[in-house]
Amino acid sequence: MSVENTLGQITVNMHSSIRIGGDTVIYVDPIGIADAPHDADLVLITHPHFDHLSPKDIKKVMKDDTVIACPKISAGLCRLLTGKKPVTVSPGQSLSLCGVPVETVAAYNKIKPMHAKFFRFVGYVLTVDGTRVYISGDTDYTPEASAVECEIALIPIGGTYTVNPVQAAALVNQIAPRVVIPVHYGLMLGGKDAPEAFRTRLQPGIQADIRPAVYSNVMLRVMPLLIAAAVLLIFLAVRII
Repeated sequence: MSVENTLGQITVNMHSSIRIGGDTVIYVDPIGIADAPHDADLVLITHPHFDHLSPKDIKKVMKDDTVIACPKISAGLCRLLTGKKPVTVSPGQSLSLCGVPVETVAAYNKIKPMHAKFFRFVGYVLTVDGTRVYISGDTDYTPEASAVECEIALIPIGGTYTVNPVQAAALVNQIAPRVVIPVHYGLMLGGKDAPEAFRTRLQPGIQADIRPAVYSNVMLRVMPLLIAAAVLLIFLAVRII
């Protein structure tokens, strides 16, 4: 099947919530699922943060024989909250899941602790009808990411927890896929200008497929927790002083 046909099977629900249709239906980090299609043959989780591992959304897409795969650090939570034992994966693996060739790629921040390398979070390279699709997860421009070979790449551009538009473009120019879909941006993550800032820095021959549905305010969900944590730290600091 052609790259164009595979591209047409890829839907970005929001943020980094991805669906790949076809004979085998694959979801990666499903969140914000409006209905309950229960059509997933395979669910892949990149890491356990709230905007990537959502048990309620996994339940909306999974059916009795759905296979779930996730990093080992996510496995206990995933099993507890979905009732299904996942396949655990680590960076650097090659395996077959539901008949789909899957490679795992390390996904991490070089300095920031949110996605430290020792957590062993992953991205995935899927071979779908002969087309290699790279879904990077939350990552910086790393040696592992830059070594990926693919025709289609889904790369975060929001900055803060991942590469920003400039860094993402440099990574994509190194990988040189035919098509890239920027993901993981929105309110508090790069803003509405992020896709264009990314697109203009791509080398000729690399197509940017910008999906309007990606942009979201998902990060607002965590703001009350961050504010509460900041208030608690200030309170403790005052008490200590």
